[in-house]
Amino acid sequence: MIYPRVLIVAMGRINAADTANNGLLLRNLFGNWPRENLAQIFSGGDNGDTGFFGSYYQLGPRDRRFGQLFFKLKSSDSTASADCGNAQDCSGDGSRLFSRIKSLGKYLVLDTGLYELVFQPRLSGAMCEWVLKFKPDIIFAQGYNLTFSWLPVMLAKRCHLPIVYYPTDDWPVDLYRDPRAGKIISENIVRTQVENAASVLVKNASVRLAFNKYMREEYVKRYGFDFNVLMHGDSTKRFKSIKKIRLVDSSNFWIVSTGVFDHHRTPLLHDLEIACQILNDRGKRIAVSIFHVNLFKASNFKYLKFYMAPNHDDLAAILRCSDMLFLPERFDKSAEDVRLCISSKAHLFMCSGRPAIVYADPRCGICRYAREDGWAAVVDRRDPEMLAATVERFIDDREYRESIAIKAKATLMKNHELATIQANFQKLVYNSLSCGGTLR
Repeated sequence: MIYPRVLIVAMGRINAADTANNGLLLRNLFGNWPRENLAQIFSGGDNGDTGFFGSYYQLGPRDRRFGQLFFKLKSSDSTASADCGNAQDCSGDGSRLFSRIKSLGKYLVLDTGLYELVFQPRLSGAMCEWVLKFKPDIIFAQGYNLTFSWLPVMLAKRCHLPIVYYPTDDWPVDLYRDPRAGKIISENIVRTQVENAASVLVKNASVRLAFNKYMREEYVKRYGFDFNVLMHGDSTKRFKSIKKIRLVDSSNFWIVSTGVFDHHRTPLLHDLEIACQILNDRGKRIAVSIFHVNLFKASNFKYLKFYMAPNHDDLAAILRCSDMLFLPERFDKSAEDVRLCISSKAHLFMCSGRPAIVYADPRCGICRYAREDGWAAVVDRRDPEMLAATVERFIDDREYRESIAIKAKATLMKNHELATIQANFQKLVYNSLSCGGTLR
């Protein structure tokens, strides 16, 4: 197999190991690629390890218009945040007024994305020299902000390279769209730029990938170009070879969940707590372990125990040994915003071979996927009683558990087996170069 030299242009550094979803995705996608054939231009997220790719270039002052000012402001903002924390930590009327002014300025310039128009990326001599030294065959881009939508197109035109475009959520719709903005001029200007940048990136791509079938349907309609579907994946062999880890006594029905628990998902953990109380009152012994990726303060929980997420292999070992997995998304008005999204935990739950419940609004992409393919039970109404009844059925009905597991395995092999994903990705990249250029 010939492995082209790929220049990845993505915001967060792909480290040798971390818990970032995109890091895991790209480490899997490029898992059998020679490291020396991979390089990345990034802006942040460096954890200091050796990195997963062979070489890296981090954007600096010379790579932005007014770059010295940009990084000076960025540094001063970080220092001020560290010194003050928030408005409530600062004493005195003057400090509170300053905090309000600063908060308004941050909103107008940062949250609306206006800073991206002022501090646009530029192809510095140092960046071009680094790219030419690497000699890429193709550029891999994901977008996610204006800088990283413009930059791959700029590089592709300068170096005459094709682009692989692979977004994993619908960032062009969400980016810098703040309901508080109303008719703020800066937001309208930036939103127009976002839509244009996304369209130009799609138009200039030789390989267009969508994260799931819902995204593909929407993007074909929106942009008028075809997209191939390539979903998140993992190796079933990896899961089978890992020794199981069980943290609770076997007399308990052990429910496990993992992920980022934000203001959308945290209320649903309270629903699970209520469901556990209902089941306990019916004589069912329930234990729940929540492995959170983000910093999370838990309070008022009796049945749920909280842990920081372990490394990739240990998490797989825990999932394999659970009795049931819990995948909450959201029920608030933002459910429409994630209609094209599939949770990065879905394939891990399938790989574990354990039955799962998706607890989410029916508009969420993860809920649609679970219902249509049957790889998990679905509770699509926010109702702890209904949630408890579904958990109880898993406890009491062995045939039901097994039927879910069978469908999960079929969905896994169809969409998420890592070896198949890697082979399909390599084929798409290779065919693109074979049709449009020469391989070194």
